[in-house]
Amino acid sequence: MLIIIIVLLCFCLFAEFLQLISIMKLLTGYILFFFITLNLTDGFCQRLNSGPHKQEQSSPNTLDARIVQWQKDLNIPNVAIGIIENNKLVKAKVYGNLSDGKPAPKNMIFEVASISKVVFSTMVLKLVQEGKWDLDEPLAHYFVDTAVASDPYSKKITTRHVLSQQSGFDNWRWMNSTGKLRFNFEPGTKFNYSGEGMEYLKSAIEQKFHKSLPQLADSVLFKPLHLSDTHHEWDGKTDFARHSRMYDTEGKQITKTDYSIRASAAAGVTTTIEDLSKFAIEVLKGGHLSAGLNKEIIKTQAVISPNLQQGLGWRVVNGLPNHEYALLHAGNDQGVAAIMVLLPKSKRGIIVLTNADNGLMMCNNIVRAALAEGPEIIHKAYKSTKLTEVLPVISLTDSVLKTYAGNYKREDGEPVTVTLKDRGLVLKMAGIPVLNLLPEAEDKFFLMDLDVKIFFTKNDDGTVNAVSIQDGGNVIKCMKVNP
Repeated sequence: MLIIIIVLLCFCLFAEFLQLISIMKLLTGYILFFFITLNLTDGFCQRLNSGPHKQEQSSPNTLDARIVQWQKDLNIPNVAIGIIENNKLVKAKVYGNLSDGKPAPKNMIFEVASISKVVFSTMVLKLVQEGKWDLDEPLAHYFVDTAVASDPYSKKITTRHVLSQQSGFDNWRWMNSTGKLRFNFEPGTKFNYSGEGMEYLKSAIEQKFHKSLPQLADSVLFKPLHLSDTHHEWDGKTDFARHSRMYDTEGKQITKTDYSIRASAAAGVTTTIEDLSKFAIEVLKGGHLSAGLNKEIIKTQAVISPNLQQGLGWRVVNGLPNHEYALLHAGNDQGVAAIMVLLPKSKRGIIVLTNADNGLMMCNNIVRAALAEGPEIIHKAYKSTKLTEVLPVISLTDSVLKTYAGNYKREDGEPVTVTLKDRGLVLKMAGIPVLNLLPEAEDKFFLMDLDVKIFFTKNDDGTVNAVSIQDGGNVIKCMKVNP
């Protein structure tokens, strides 16, 4: 009997040992998976102009560490983030130091570039809600620009056309050969992103109410929401110490003789991360607008790509997990980049503000890392392809690539350079990250993360004379200055 008991005890101990080994193997597998995943997700975020990718959502501490590392990698002195959960601001933080080396204050003031458009759009929609403005009334009842007065389309353009980016104008008038404002198509017939449209609507509203945009925005939007640090214009001096400076792709400060900002509907709003987060929460809660007007905001007014639609003011990403959709808008200018992504159904959102030319890459990295849906949102916002689709890249010889290298000049006089690097081409232009050009044909290139096409044109003798950068319907043509 004793022998039987001893055998049974040994068998039980052996079974416990096997179970322990099994548990240890399982734990080891999880640990290895964690570290592999962590390394992979860190690695992909540090690549610029990289291919489509997915990543795990970061914890708050991990996100902080990544942002600090990305600041170093991308030469971005200051970054501000606001994270919203359940319509409440749960994290507001400014990273980096001031130009004098002191830590940046939590109320650091940033420019937000084209995010100004959704701020302006929200003000306009509040006027519509109050019955003081009509989405579909011709703007000609209040304003007609002399440059287009003889064009019959000037009698047709409405607020809806402008807020849905179907005004018919170029992004900016300097992009066309005349340098003058003009209609390229009938308003309301197709999408074409335009800052000129926003400025046109601004002029009509100012004429109607006999007030400036800053006055209207203060009374309709900024003061009711207690946005004391948000303004449409700046004298370049007030609170200068806490205004963020601007930096290029190499981390060098961009100096100006005049830092003032004129009132604009398309760009130029200055704000803090806490103020802009208050604005975002107002939008998430419905903006005190009617259900019908909120439906108009998210309704597809125009199709940008198979992945992206244009609502009123906002771009809309549909088809996210759990029937979620995202409202988003980004902004990019010299030394400025920002993004706002809102998820109304789950009452979440994220805002990122930066003060450098590489800021767009930082914005995209943070959205990818902070939101579980981030990788899909960013991909759909900038690419018309599927998340897993990779476009083919052809191989070009150095001798062919060298013909494209050189100095170019935009139609507004700003310089553009194309250089040969690592058997590829790199394009540099003030206000945007360095672009790695990927060839799909001998004279046609694309970007991995953006739906932007780059075309080189040649003279009859085969020498390169220009490069054109096409983003949707807008084309920036740059003439070569050292053919």
